[in-house]
Amino acid sequence: MQELTITNKEKNIIDIEKASSFLGISTATVRNWVKCGHLKTYNNERRYFFSLSDIENIKSNIVNGDFEKLNGRANKSKAERTFIPDEYLKDGISIDDINKILDFVSKNNINTSLSLLLLSLNLLQKEKIFSNITIQNLITQNLSSTNKQISEEIKAWLSDIGVDNVKDEYSFLLNCSIPRQRDTLGFFYQSLLLEGEKSQGGSYYTPETIVNEIIKDYVKTDSKVLDPCCGTGQFLLAFADTVENPKNIYGVDIDEIAVRIARLNILMKYKDQNFAPNIVCKNTLFEIGSYDLFSLNDENIRDFDVIATNPPWGVHFSKLDTEKLKTTYPEITSLESFSYFLKKSIELLKDGGFISFILPESILNVKTHKDIREIILKNTHIKKVSCLNRVFKNVFTPVIRLDLEKNRIENTQIEIFKENEKYFIEQSKWKNNIDFVFDIHANGFDTSIIDKIFDIQHTTLSNQADWALGIVTGNNKAYITSEKKEGLEEIYKGKEVDKFVLSNPSNYIQFTPEKFQQVAPIEKYRAKEKLIYRFISKYLIFAYDDKQKLTLNSANIVIPKIPNYPIKVIVALLNSSPYQFIFQKKFSSIKVLRNHIEQMPLPLWNKEIFEIIMKLVDDIIAQKNKYEELDNYIMDQFSLTEKEKKHINNFNIK
Repeated sequence: MQELTITNKEKNIIDIEKASSFLGISTATVRNWVKCGHLKTYNNERRYFFSLSDIENIKSNIVNGDFEKLNGRANKSKAERTFIPDEYLKDGISIDDINKILDFVSKNNINTSLSLLLLSLNLLQKEKIFSNITIQNLITQNLSSTNKQISEEIKAWLSDIGVDNVKDEYSFLLNCSIPRQRDTLGFFYQSLLLEGEKSQGGSYYTPETIVNEIIKDYVKTDSKVLDPCCGTGQFLLAFADTVENPKNIYGVDIDEIAVRIARLNILMKYKDQNFAPNIVCKNTLFEIGSYDLFSLNDENIRDFDVIATNPPWGVHFSKLDTEKLKTTYPEITSLESFSYFLKKSIELLKDGGFISFILPESILNVKTHKDIREIILKNTHIKKVSCLNRVFKNVFTPVIRLDLEKNRIENTQIEIFKENEKYFIEQSKWKNNIDFVFDIHANGFDTSIIDKIFDIQHTTLSNQADWALGIVTGNNKAYITSEKKEGLEEIYKGKEVDKFVLSNPSNYIQFTPEKFQQVAPIEKYRAKEKLIYRFISKYLIFAYDDKQKLTLNSANIVIPKIPNYPIKVIVALLNSSPYQFIFQKKFSSIKVLRNHIEQMPLPLWNKEIFEIIMKLVDDIIAQKNKYEELDNYIMDQFSLTEKEKKHINNFNIK
């Protein structure tokens, strides 16, 4: 086992349960990956803990098919490096000027807070709020401003840093060239943060176009708005482009530096008005909702018109906070940070108000997040789901925008935006889905085809099959060879599972289960008939096996136990074009999970139909090219029209 020691800079850790849910695998598989060296753990006598960034990396590598390269990967959360979110810079801004500033901060070892204070004063001079600031002015606190509130903010910040830490040689930061754009200071904060710190706090810069679109859709001049995890104020500044009264803009964050920047940002935005920003350093999940949060004694603090944010994802809470969260939000069992922010925001929104969150795509269908999906369905009308793909630099997770309206209107339609496609889905359908899955990938025509298939009287494999994982040896080099030798037998990897048949094996093993790290009951491998399927796959790929073959853990096993339902009919259905279509539209997964397979309908056709399908499967196994004939026959049994067949086939070609 590879172990790491937890240092002060490496607090972004998750336990084995969260790691398994993020990867969509069992805790046993996580342990196996540790033992095989694919995952590093933090040193702990009793439990496994992991870097969230390591888990994100392994998920990305699974998606890209680079699983075997994991051992050489660096631990991103440990990375002692920064990166500039340069893709969000406006045209014409010099990256060289930015690098000069970052290099200066690094070479002089200036702490982040002081660097940002000096850059703030630089920007305030350019905004003509301060003039001719020198290092000596800071040391003597001789600061003159055209805005009293901004002056107080700067003095409070300087007091916390301590004038003794301000040195003459830092004057470069007061006068250097800096970019002029929305949230300039936030941009520098992002650039100064270590990459590991960004991952730890979920602190990533949201593209301005995405923020602007949200504000355009929902915010009005008199709206009362909140960003419950506001960071440096990117959403707050976008609110301010529309909202006329700055006292209607509220922001909360636990990052003190970010809050200081956010307050300055709003004060500069409304520099001709006299006000104290409603932006505070608090914990939204525990403290917001009490009437003294903003020291305003405002009994309407909960009734926001719009709440919009990019919340933190996958935060590892302290033991104390975890216990408080379980008590405060008992409906949330996943311990996922974005779910808590969603639940809290629904509570703080007024009836008819709107929420717009930037979230990982996993919220739509990962079983762990069924808790927040149920809350959303019970308390809101889902207005819109927009697929944004990968929008954050160095983050591989696909992203969505989720828009909610607080009400309980039945039979409402959800607007789906996916690439260049726009369509509508009935919200009531999602309420009936297993685990309340938000299956956004099926448009109206797709849904009509899927409904037609499911409307046929059918059974399923749920509670009617045995299941088994492939073998984990714990040391493939010791137990597996590519040479066929006496006493060894074939063992198949996922990539050697083809439709209907196993391809030529590349590995051989002496089956000594007592020596292996993980092995299913022997009778499951030696079943008279079984189906073997690829686990990591965008498609359903099932092979029929009546030779009692062994598999590694990238190839799993299902043994149907449905009386009078031939296993060859099941393999025909699961490999067919209509079922590929269903799998992609309903689950859109890169892993074929037991839960997915158990939902697939097995039509209760008559014996004659079964016999025709079985004959075609036998021909395919005998290497006769009957795929198209079998596919068409199955589609005919569902009474699919030529248009529906063409739609399915065109989709599967993509």
